[in-house]
Amino acid sequence: MHPLKEVHYHTRLVLETFLFAVILSTFTTVPCLCLLGPNIKAWLRVFSRNGVTSIWENSLQITTISSFIGTWLGAFPIPLDWERPWQMAIERKYKMCTSLYVCTRHGASHCPQVWPISCTLGATFGYVAGLVISPLWIYWNRKQLTYKNH
Repeated sequence: MHPLKEVHYHTRLVLETFLFAVILSTFTTVPCLCLLGPNIKAWLRVFSRNGVTSIWENSLQITTISSFIGTWLGAFPIPLDWERPWQMAIERKYKMCTSLYVCTRHGASHCPQVWPISCTLGATFGYVAGLVISPLWIYWNRKQLTYKNH
């Protein structure tokens, strides 16, 4: 592989990793900063067991945890054997390379890197699931919750 192509390949990997981190931070850290601010004690209280004191903190806890769980579940397809016929059909249909063997055989410039896609989708589905679960959980537990905002 030509050295410039290898640099471009690694630069693209770093950029995709950075963009995935931006998406995950948008789902998790930004809402926490908006609601809790930089107060570390509040963060520890909200994310400890039974530390939630309001519906807003409860929603924050549910959406943040569900985003991380979605990301974790989204990482499961990454190490799969992508040499199965149905998986190769997906590669051909979307003109992408998901096999490490094929990428190394043809060179990295031939195969776009797709690693953060499943994690990004998992984080997005997890966040959306948290947005759906949170009001339902609040509705079912409304008698025990307070509606104050700190």
